[in-house]
Order: sequence, then C-alpha cells, then structure tokens
Amino acid sequence: LRQIKLENKTKNMLEIWNEKLANHAQIIYDYRREFVDKILNKIVDIHKNITDNLEEINIKYISDFKDRESYIKRLNEKVENDVYKGYTSSGIHRDDFEVYLNGKNINLYGSQGQFRTAILSLKLAELYVIYDEIGEYPILLLDDIFSELDIDKRNKVIKYLDNDIQTIVTTTDIENIDKNVRNKANVYRIENGKIISREIIWCRKVIENE
Repeated sequence: LRQIKLENKTKNMLEIWNEKLANHAQIIYDYRREFVDKILNKIVDIHKNITDNLEEINIKYISDFKDRESYIKRLNEKVENDVYKGYTSSGIHRDDFEVYLNGKNINLYGSQGQFRTAILSLKLAELYVIYDEIGEYPILLLDDIFSELDIDKRNKVIKYLDNDIQTIVTTTDIENIDKNVRNKANVYRIENGKIISREIIWCRKVIENE
C-alpha cells in the first residue's frame, strides 16, 4: 500500500495479497477465540477467590472479522482509503479484548486496584492455560504486584503460587505478607542495586539435614 502511494506501483497485486491476508486472518481469529475461551474457563474462579466473590470478571474478544468472504469484500471496498493512509485500516491486526467487572467495562469504570487485580487474575489464568497445553508451568515474573492491593488480596494472590510454580516477585513492601507464605520463599533484600541480605530456604534445609 505504501509503495502504491509513494512509488506509483500498480494495484493489480492487491487482490492476491488480500486473499493471503484473509486466509491467515481466519486462522488467527479462530485461535484467538479459542484462547479467550480457555482463559475464561480459568479466570472467573481465580478472580472470585481473590475478591471474595465480590467481582465477576468477563473478557470479550473484539473483532470485526466475521468470515473470510466478508473480510475480502471489506478489504476491496477500502482499497482507496488504505492506499491514501498507506496501511490496512481494517482487519485482524486491529483486534483487541475488553475486560468487564460485574458487567462494567474496566477501562471506563475500574479503579487502579481493580486494574491491578484483573491483570494478576489474567496472568494466573494464562499460567494455568499454558500448563494445560505443555504439561509444565512457565516461570512467572511479577513486578511490584502489591501496590494498590490491600493486604487480604496480596496474600490471596501469593497463595495461588504453589511450590510447582517457579515465581520471581519484586516488592517494596514485604512486611504485610503472611509469614507462612514468606517462610516458603527465598527472600533477597536489595538496596542501591546490591543484595544486602538473603533468606534462602534451600540453604536452611541443607543445614538442618546436616
């Protein structure tokens, strides 16, 4: 499209490109729909547990793709507009998803705490979906997850991370984390880029065994 706009290339090849784009769009659309369904099967119960059944979460996949034929038709109808813009203005690459809490769009009505809780629920749901797919958990990285969460929610999130899930968590506030949870973790305290103290559970076990 940019070549047509800037270099006066012919439009004859666009029909072939549109066919290819539509074929791949169908595959991507089907995969995304399936993935969102898998996430929903996990995230609803996770979020209810973290929020004490006060919030029901839902995810909607937003796409203007319906089927291959209508997609090709729309691409052809927008040729002039897309040439003018220099890019494809409608299609699978513009898909998105929306998160709803108790039926309300979180982008419009959600607080910072609700945003953070929803993101953590989504990450945990993805974790379990990956486990179902490959039979093992990926390494989970959670950066500053406790900001904007009350103490109860912090501990509920941490308790979801069992011993089979290798997790790295960063936080500036560890004092309010349940001690039973903390005692199952290796804790590193860092100041100015240097480790100033370590509490290594593995080392403790080795010493006790010796």
